[in-house]
Amino acid sequence: MRKLHAVKLPKIGSAIALLIAAGSASAIDYSYSGFANLTAGKVISGGGLDIGYPTPQTWSKCPSCYVADFSHGSVYETKWSLEPESRAGLQGTVNFSSDFSFTGQVMARHAAKEAKVEIEWAFLSYNLSPKFTLQAGRKRLPLFYFSDFQDVSFAYNWVRVPPDVYGWAVVNYNGANITYRDDIAGWAVKSNAYAGQEHSKDNPIGKLERPERQDISWDNMLGIDLELNRDWFTARFSYNKSKQRSVAWLPEGQVQTSPDPDLYGKSSPQTFSSAAFNIDLDNWVGRSEISRVTRTPARGSYKGFMLGGGYRIGKFLPMLTVSQLKAYGSGDDSRHVETDSNIGVTLRYQMSDSSSLKLQVDRSRWDFLDGTDSKRKLVTLSYDLIF
Repeated sequence: MRKLHAVKLPKIGSAIALLIAAGSASAIDYSYSGFANLTAGKVISGGGLDIGYPTPQTWSKCPSCYVADFSHGSVYETKWSLEPESRAGLQGTVNFSSDFSFTGQVMARHAAKEAKVEIEWAFLSYNLSPKFTLQAGRKRLPLFYFSDFQDVSFAYNWVRVPPDVYGWAVVNYNGANITYRDDIAGWAVKSNAYAGQEHSKDNPIGKLERPERQDISWDNMLGIDLELNRDWFTARFSYNKSKQRSVAWLPEGQVQTSPDPDLYGKSSPQTFSSAAFNIDLDNWVGRSEISRVTRTPARGSYKGFMLGGGYRIGKFLPMLTVSQLKAYGSGDDSRHVETDSNIGVTLRYQMSDSSSLKLQVDRSRWDFLDGTDSKRKLVTLSYDLIF
């Protein structure tokens, strides 16, 4: 029987309890919503070079396996499974006044073959003015366009967001942000600036590398994003910088695995930047995003993109999506060393305003640019709903 991890509320929970107690004499409004998806998948073909990733100590069928979600260690093998991507979430908001509120979200999922219930959101919001909102607590890290609602499968057209772009170790942060919203010259404008940190213990993406526990920290985090919307067109730009460090719990003790402590010290800088351009014009749907990650000298750098298009036919939406991540060497060796690419064909059926069915077939290839590669094909079925 797998261990169900206990949920620990952040310190902000104590502050919320005091606020509720203080305001018990007056009415407090609250609301809640939820989402879930039941997703089954199976690798229907695979093979090639066995690079030991994901680690065969945990996933014995590799290289006949498919990493569907790097951030949560979600891997499909050659038997049908519901575990890698099925999940459920419940979100609630407590309004203490028209300008002051608390929002929390709890998620249940399997991460790297372990059942987990975790707090994804827990933050206070205060409206400084009609255009500015200040928030503090725990939130999703808005690295990319779909990051805020990546877990809500109903909100996008694929079974999953393309893993070649959306596959990084940290998906949350603890800190503060200020958000600006306005309408300028016919454009709906939203911008967000934030600062914080995240210390992820027993990180799921680390389980793909080795079965031992690995703790990953992103400190001194600063970020900003800008979203522009007009009619059928949406564009978003983002930038994030931080310092990263990884520590593995090996038999010989705790070992810093990144960056190399002898060369780079306790931590090393990294930057994430992205740009997304999306269209929803009549029945046409277009989705695109490009990303650049610079982690030198500790872990190399990456360039990624995804491009997808589809056309609605009644309640059906077929889509074709291609995505790719190119990896470059670290330190003085900045050569292009690997290309991970994926082609996905998706068919979405809109059952109602709150539920959908999806069928997706993916073909993935890891090309190591030395004459060797690893290939696999995955088929997944998903039922998504919101409530």
